[in-house]
Amino acid sequence: MQPLRPRSKACRRAGIRVIDFLTFTNIGRSFPHFGGFQADDLVNVDIGLLVDVDVPWIPVATRDDPTTFWAQIDVDVLKSGSPMWSFPANLRIQGKSSRILTQLTDAIKKSATPDFHAAARKRVEKLTAEQKERLQRIAALAADKGRVGEINPHYVCAEIGRAIEADDIVVNEAVTRQSIPNMQISRPKPGTMISNAGGGLGASAGTALGVKLALPDRCVVQIVGDGSFYFNNPTAMYALSKQYALPIFTVVLDNSGWAAVKGATLRVYPEGQAKTKNLFQAILPADMDFSKVVEAAGGMASGS
Repeated sequence: MQPLRPRSKACRRAGIRVIDFLTFTNIGRSFPHFGGFQADDLVNVDIGLLVDVDVPWIPVATRDDPTTFWAQIDVDVLKSGSPMWSFPANLRIQGKSSRILTQLTDAIKKSATPDFHAAARKRVEKLTAEQKERLQRIAALAADKGRVGEINPHYVCAEIGRAIEADDIVVNEAVTRQSIPNMQISRPKPGTMISNAGGGLGASAGTALGVKLALPDRCVVQIVGDGSFYFNNPTAMYALSKQYALPIFTVVLDNSGWAAVKGATLRVYPEGQAKTKNLFQAILPADMDFSKVVEAAGGMASGS
């Protein structure tokens, strides 16, 4: 068993639920305090910590409570690289999160009462039960293989999760389906799932090749939507992979369109002309055989 990291120690001692927002693996998925990837409802949170996170939740999809006390721990609490950062923070603590959380854990250890420990144990029991239910729902989603010509991405990602090793790294640019690899490919170690952190598309190719260059002994899996695959400049990607002997495994989840474009349009204009005419300027060619791009660079490929 690996030693507990500062986040895990603080969570275990205080019975804290942890949301790991899709971007990087920071906490083991089997850890009983792991609470999923998105907070759908924050109305029952009395105290919250924002630790090294750029987008803790999507405001349009998550209800929060204005009375919640939020503390922010970050190397850059002002988020100086962002034009606007409007998430709540009643207390901002700038510094290295691992050191600050270690200090927090020590402070809790010194001041915690028997009643505090009893309440923490009850929270852990509840979190453990919730995690069991979540894993059952995830397994049920992967049980359906899909049908001919339309394989279920939950099933695909679950099979990938079973095939790769704990140290192998997944680069996830599935965009509107980004949560599926996170749900189905259990990553027990920090840094073994890297997801798209911004609005730009086409980052996963360079990221995957860079990871392979830095860690040549690891298997690197790139999971990308068809719309993002175009933006990755795949001919250049596989040419570079060939020239510098950087083999990666690419999975294209093809839904023949830019679902993010369509979804964004509907969120802004739910009853607009685009919906009325079913014209979202987001349709891509169907039945594209992306495997041929890989074969052009001498790689092994299979299209379905």
